[in-house]
Amino acid sequence: MARILRGGGGRGGATRLKLFLSLLWLARGRPDPVFGYPAQQLASLLGLSNPAGAGARRIREALKWLEGEGFVALEHRRGEAGRIHMLDDAGSGGAYEAPGPLVARHRKRPPGQREKHFYVQLKREFWTEGWITHLSGAAVSMYLAALHEERGKTGEAVWISPRIGRELYDLSDETRGKGLGELVNLGLLNLGKRPVPQASFDERYRARNVYRVVPNGFAKVHGRSRDALTAGDSLDPFATPESYGSYPR
Repeated sequence: MARILRGGGGRGGATRLKLFLSLLWLARGRPDPVFGYPAQQLASLLGLSNPAGAGARRIREALKWLEGEGFVALEHRRGEAGRIHMLDDAGSGGAYEAPGPLVARHRKRPPGQREKHFYVQLKREFWTEGWITHLSGAAVSMYLAALHEERGKTGEAVWISPRIGRELYDLSDETRGKGLGELVNLGLLNLGKRPVPQASFDERYRARNVYRVVPNGFAKVHGRSRDALTAGDSLDPFATPESYGSYPR
């Protein structure tokens, strides 16, 4: 995550991260996902300005970076949208494996032979309700970190200290603070305080911030109101892929 966010000197990190998460979302249930969406359509999904021009260029730049780092392979076709082949989501350049079957296979191994595989799930409303277009790259990163810290226990209070942010997630204190603050302000995380015993004669306790992911926090529409949608319009740019003549194969 940090590698995608910071790659290329930090420029375009949010676009790369949101684009790759979107490709992973579209890859669900596909053993060998290949996509043929035009750059303009992907730019619209991410809410980039001028999707037919500058937005499409940002998508192409992000895809080129993802290819260079081993996250995807691009297949260029004259006169039509190129194909995006998903690769190992760790950026190793290896073949893509769906997370569910991968984890299930490793669970069958003896404890001493198991590899550590863990994944979290983003609700589809992250895309369909417009959140992907609004959240910063820092907020998306810290939301994923909070989901990971829950370890599958919904509603579990998590503590993401500056040290954990740096050492485990390889994110700066600035990214951590900005992302968590944004998520709390938008109602996606609840902030609480928890006393921590401290061995000191001067101060018996000190408090630390803990966070809880708000269940179904993405369910509310962010961005365009449903009342503002015109006939045939959709919050999901992929609702009718046939109209673009290029869709996942």
